[in-house]
Amino acid sequence: MVDSIIVTRRHVLNGALAVGGLLMSSCHTVPAVPSDGEPAVPWPDGDTLGIGLESYPYPHPVHYLDVPHVAQADWIDRQAPDWERRARLAYMDVPPDSAQSKGVVLLVHGKNFFGAYWTGVIETLRHKGFRVIVPDLIGWGKSTKPSTLTAASLVTHLRTLLDQLKVDSFAFVGHSTGGLIGMHMARALPERVHTLVLENPMGLEDYRNGLTQQVRHEDWAQDERAMTADQIRQYIAHYFVNKEPRLVEPFVAVRMAVGRGPEFERWVQSSAAATDMLLNEPAVDFVASLASPTLFVCGLSDRTYVGAKYTAPQAQGAKGNIAEMAKWLAARMPKARFVGVPNVGHVPHLEAPNAFSTAVLEFLR
Repeated sequence: MVDSIIVTRRHVLNGALAVGGLLMSSCHTVPAVPSDGEPAVPWPDGDTLGIGLESYPYPHPVHYLDVPHVAQADWIDRQAPDWERRARLAYMDVPPDSAQSKGVVLLVHGKNFFGAYWTGVIETLRHKGFRVIVPDLIGWGKSTKPSTLTAASLVTHLRTLLDQLKVDSFAFVGHSTGGLIGMHMARALPERVHTLVLENPMGLEDYRNGLTQQVRHEDWAQDERAMTADQIRQYIAHYFVNKEPRLVEPFVAVRMAVGRGPEFERWVQSSAAATDMLLNEPAVDFVASLASPTLFVCGLSDRTYVGAKYTAPQAQGAKGNIAEMAKWLAARMPKARFVGVPNVGHVPHLEAPNAFSTAVLEFLR
């Protein structure tokens, strides 16, 4: 049975959540998050960035781990070069403020994002006594950009990282594509994922339904190559109800700076590979069977799905309501809770940080 919650501004300000018609009083306060005037992520220092975001500032020291990379699936229609068999995984490992840790939280980003956008969540969790590990998935951020990706390969990278860090049990917090990887990881390693938090996760529907054509890897790649600054801006802005420049423009600047770099084509191929994965490896068929206690925290105004450009107009209206799908699935899971955040889109931890942090801390507690 799912506990269904709608977070309102009044509930956040009062420090309480409405649960099944009752008020659950909170014995903690949510630490401060970046102020409303600060950009969601730093601006790049110049007009050009390497595809490894080499000069781009992250909120904590970045470490690297060499990992094997093998991405094989029947829907991958090309041969990856030999150099892609090894990859470098970037991650932050942030200790708790307190001497005694309450456990480990793994924060995993979405497709058009990277680890630096978790800054406020990192601070909230570490102030509450959690060790916070924040990887850039292979294919994103400061990590290597291969041309083939699968959910299994990304789970293997994360398992290798956690083995290296000697982490046997952890809470997985995943946003968007990170949520999809969290569901695959909870299925593959149920003994290690003791709690699963899914923030507007991708993979709750079959994105192939409604497509007007078979979309190939090269179609996604060409879409990426051809995007103008205004198109990128519109794309990022659709994630948010509140389209403040501080939420949109820094991401646009990073994407444009990468596009001016000499290795942009490798970034394009990796981004296309990620979209291939989203299209071909949704979690909808198995998510309801996951045994880990699971929190869905979703912006109620989100309408994000893969392949909008290639979806028939008559099919578009029924797609991408992540909150409704999450609520329906949570009701069929043994240990699940749904939290809906009104007037918020695809990224609650940026658009409504206090509501997001309150829900997550309550669930982890």
